[in-house]
Amino acid sequence: MSGVDVADDRVMRGFPPPPEQRVRLEEVYSEPRLTHWYMQHVREVSGTADVSSRHARVVPLLEEPMDLDGVKVGRADGEKWNLDDMLRGVCADGIIILRRGRMVYERYLHGMKPDTPHLYQSVTKALASCVAADLVEVGSLRVDDRVAAIVPELADSAYGDATIRHLLDMSVGIRYEDELDKPEYDGARLCRLEGVQPKLADDEPGSAYDLATQTQKEGEHGAVFHYVSLNTFVLGWVMERVTGTSVPDLIRTHVWSKLGTEHDAYITLDGAGSAQLEGGFCSSLRDMARFGLMLSQGGQYDGQQVVPAWWLEDVKHNGDKAAFAAAAESWDDPRSYDGCSYRSCFWVCESDDHIAFSGVGWLGQRVYVVQETGIVVAMFSSRPQQLEDELGAHAFQACEDLARLLA
Repeated sequence: MSGVDVADDRVMRGFPPPPEQRVRLEEVYSEPRLTHWYMQHVREVSGTADVSSRHARVVPLLEEPMDLDGVKVGRADGEKWNLDDMLRGVCADGIIILRRGRMVYERYLHGMKPDTPHLYQSVTKALASCVAADLVEVGSLRVDDRVAAIVPELADSAYGDATIRHLLDMSVGIRYEDELDKPEYDGARLCRLEGVQPKLADDEPGSAYDLATQTQKEGEHGAVFHYVSLNTFVLGWVMERVTGTSVPDLIRTHVWSKLGTEHDAYITLDGAGSAQLEGGFCSSLRDMARFGLMLSQGGQYDGQQVVPAWWLEDVKHNGDKAAFAAAAESWDDPRSYDGCSYRSCFWVCESDDHIAFSGVGWLGQRVYVVQETGIVVAMFSSRPQQLEDELGAHAFQACEDLARLLA
């Protein structure tokens, strides 16, 4: 169990809330209770752009409920716990499990409701992948296109000779540290530019656009997996340039409007008004489950092809395991990543009996998909930062066991 009460209710209570309970955007990741509140109330403190499809037909999720609370699933340490304890232990805010197109389990915790929009964090990158897939399918984009040929402002940056494929696979050779809790690192600077961390006295003004133009190359593109959230921001910049359309409208047009969604959805904006495609999408859990259902059905949903089936097949089978393994050597438990890769903004793990691919977001967001058996797990969480690795490993193991149990 996490032992942390993320759902502390001493946040934004009262009319008006007393000063000690008010939430400022720059403080939302400073305490677990503030982070938990922010995950479900993003629009109340962040600038956002709407991505909802209110005039599209809602496609109901078919239901076939199963009593799974007491089902035993594994932990990363080899122990077992039941599903109910797992959800509480990993600080989950909600979970939906689909089996062959039907919702078999739906559960909410920590004040979340079926229509509550929740922050996706880096699961947003999976949406970016699906937009890129459609643009490639219609010929607006090619994965071997050079980034700087489309966005000349990046010619003298680390992205000058990188391709779209390098952005998608996190294999850009770039001098960049994506740690968020170290102010001197690039990831923390990106957070400050987006307003979710306090600015430092010597911070230069600017936007994520400016940060991208200032990056420096380090190593060769395509050689090693190097997770850099800025890469997906740059992917959004590229897609906006080739289409003349903003990221929120690209998501709505190419993906979201085709999923029969039923609740509001939006994406956060940085100080320059640019959509945070690397981690700012928000929707209800049911609508995230619809997104996962589409992925599980080879990119099809409600009779139309949303994402090309070949793109998802490529995700499953063509990730560079060697590049991923080269990066994993420096991680805490590299053996747990055997057979894994990262392809087109999805994390891919191959085991003896299935291939799972997932969109994964910081602090416990996940859409987990096994196409062969039609298993989808959509999960929102708001876990404490210091427990991210431990609880994330537990949650992934639970998904793997659920996939086998329900197959």
